[in-house]
Amino acid sequence: MRLVGLFLAVLLVVGVGVGMTPAEPQAPVHTAAEQAQLDAEGRYRALADDAREAAAADPALAGSLLSLADDLAAQADAVALPRPAASSSPSAAPGVPSAPPTGDPTGAASAPAAVPAPADAARVLGLLRDSALRSLGDAVVAEPGPARVLASAGAGQWRHAVLLGAALGADPGLPSADAVPIGDLAGSTGLFAAAAPAPAARPAPSAPFVPDDCAGTPRGPEADRKALLGAKTAEDQARFGYEVAAALLPDPPALLARSSLHGAVADDAARRLAALCAPAAPAPAGFAIGPGFRADPAAALRELEREHAGLYAGLIPAVGPDTRAWAVGSFNAAAQRSLDAGTPLEAFPGLEDGAAGTPAPQEPADG
Repeated sequence: MRLVGLFLAVLLVVGVGVGMTPAEPQAPVHTAAEQAQLDAEGRYRALADDAREAAAADPALAGSLLSLADDLAAQADAVALPRPAASSSPSAAPGVPSAPPTGDPTGAASAPAAVPAPADAARVLGLLRDSALRSLGDAVVAEPGPARVLASAGAGQWRHAVLLGAALGADPGLPSADAVPIGDLAGSTGLFAAAAPAPAARPAPSAPFVPDDCAGTPRGPEADRKALLGAKTAEDQARFGYEVAAALLPDPPALLARSSLHGAVADDAARRLAALCAPAAPAPAGFAIGPGFRADPAAALRELEREHAGLYAGLIPAVGPDTRAWAVGSFNAAAQRSLDAGTPLEAFPGLEDGAAGTPAPQEPADG
């Protein structure tokens, strides 16, 4: 009987110990938008490391590569998800895979780990291009706040790729941002197909068309209509501003070509408004031009392009899902135009002033 009692006591102690064993912590479940941020953070940090490694091997490009690395590090910090509370057990950083276990429980010899190729500027250029495209695509599906940051990071990486390609005498594989179809960005097709994350491409939306049954009733979210109307007004102003500048500055053909470009963007916004059964009024014959514009037209045009980048940055979190790709694509094009005009390249193009909004339209000129 004494042995039976001892045996039962041992079972009780073991049972209590098993019951008190802490459960393994559950891995967090992330939404698709959160996963995009995690992936972006890991990608930016890895690319920053590659840029620093390439800078050490190429003193001629060290300055631009280190500047790129600094921007990527800032972008990684900005897109990072909030860190969980510190725990007693270390865990891998978000977006960075955990280190594989050492040793093989079966006793079999482990295959040697693959050694990544040394980073050089040409490799960084390819990775940078892909990251820029991926970031813009992620901005289309991310939550509103992170979407603006992802879009700005993508625009900055796009510009860095163009500059690095020029320094290397290599084609970065990026066309003029104004020539990129919004449907490709929305559907992860064309230029964005190779950089699209799994699952593969979303179906590209059809071009805007005017429904036959509008009957004076607007469609879609009001925020989309306001965004499109604000963009059309700003683009009409820019069209007129470049026309005036063509009469004041050298190289009128280039200025008139830019005026036509802004006019085409305004026309696209008008078509999208018509598709929402909210046709815009025709643009006025002209807008008021202040004395500052006439005193220094070149500086005024630079400021105009900078304000446009801020305008579209502010529209990205404001519009609905159906209009997000238009806002992101329009923002990248505006950011590249702003940088072309002389705005310094920062880590977050278009976000220099913090929360960017729509500039108040000027009054139409009399006559």
